Amino acid sequence: MGPVAVGLSAWLGSHELSGRELLPFAGPAIVAVNHTSIADTPPVIASLYRAGLRPSRRCGKPGCGRTHGHIRFLATETLFRHPILGPLVRHADFVPVGQGRSAMAALQAGIDALRREEIIGIYPEGDVAVDLSSDGSPRTFRTGVGRLALETGAAIVPVAHHDARLYGTGTVSESLRTAATSVFRRPRIRIRVGPSIQPAEYAGRTLHETVTLVHERVTAVWRTLAG
Repeated sequence: MGPVAVGLSAWLGSHELSGRELLPFAGPAIVAVNHTSIADTPPVIASLYRAGLRPSRRCGKPGCGRTHGHIRFLATETLFRHPILGPLVRHADFVPVGQGRSAMAALQAGIDALRREEIIGIYPEGDVAVDLSSDGSPRTFRTGVGRLALETGAAIVPVAHHDARLYGTGTVSESLRTAATSVFRRPRIRIRVGPSIQPAEYAGRTLHETVTLVHERVTAVWRTLAG
């Protein structure tokens, strides 16, 4: 999926990543990214891939965990059913997230992966239902990112981008249709990695306090771009 994301992003426009030296290559670690559109997925994954963090399960080859790493994203079940995106997210070993029991199963899968010292990627907002008139700042985070952290003691890496809505926004189909015009518009997306939140920073905090902490850190990174 990494090379595919690189190709898609080059077609959609341009993007740049700063703070790549702050990305982990070994877990347990949670990469928390703001989410404004399904179209923000290609530039984010392409940036991580180029920085050495590959969207897949650990390969175990020489240098794995040192010269490069692997990340598995939690993603909505809708992507897995999509005729184009489905095969890609399955090949990248993403974890499908649905409602009810499915959501709990996905959360447990993420916890198990972190306990195996893997790296998990998550969009804490959980969806892309964003008001088009808003500034695109991170919206309210759901509790999943806090549960993953509190259950495993993993470091949390805040990542933010601005403004992927230029690629496309709305439903998956709407975003793909709008993204098709990016080849002419050539929007430019900026992505930044912030300093990690270490376990000691959220130790003893409640679930709500932990989620709030992550939201504040991702928003702080976003402001350095949006400002």
